[in-house]
Amino acid sequence: MRVIRDHERRSKQTTLPRTHGPLPALILAFDGVVADTLGLRADGIAEALRDDQIDFDRAEILASLPGRSLYEAVDLLTATTDTVLIELATLRVQQWVSIRMAQGVVLTEFARTMLSSAATGTRIVLRADSQRRDVEPLLRLAGVDDAFTFVRCSDDAPRLPGATSLESSYAEITRRLDLLRVSAERTAIEADHRVAIVARHYVGSAHVEQ
Repeated sequence: MRVIRDHERRSKQTTLPRTHGPLPALILAFDGVVADTLGLRADGIAEALRDDQIDFDRAEILASLPGRSLYEAVDLLTATTDTVLIELATLRVQQWVSIRMAQGVVLTEFARTMLSSAATGTRIVLRADSQRRDVEPLLRLAGVDDAFTFVRCSDDAPRLPGATSLESSYAEITRRLDLLRVSAERTAIEADHRVAIVARHYVGSAHVEQ
């Protein structure tokens, strides 16, 4: 398994306001902010749906991914009531994605800059649309697993009835930060404006890293 830590593009630095009270919290999206997985996930969906004679523009697939599990993205794209088709396609996508993530994923320069905030006392939470079994080995191999206060993945419990994986994740992140008595000064960095809007319902501030 190989993790490449450098990224060819330069990213702007987001500076958290300092506080003399409880430590602030930074919630980082794994997919698209910490790691370059969106293209890989899009390719997996394209391959799986092609097996069902369903073709989508790659840009359309990419737009469907931030803030959604693979099941939710496939469900949105296919717009079908055939849950068996969705589940089978999702299984193919997940297998395709897991194999390639194990071969190496790029950690962005922006992520390395933000992770340095841990050394200054900021509590960092990782929110992933990817599954935990794919995320945790990459973090360990990159040597950044200790930088996070905790990690919340799309397949983690609990899931709120009728809520999306994104809504459930932010609800649980908020609950756990409250239990840890982390400052209400919380900032989310997401890969998409639509996701940032949802994040703002749960944290005080949300920005987009592109």
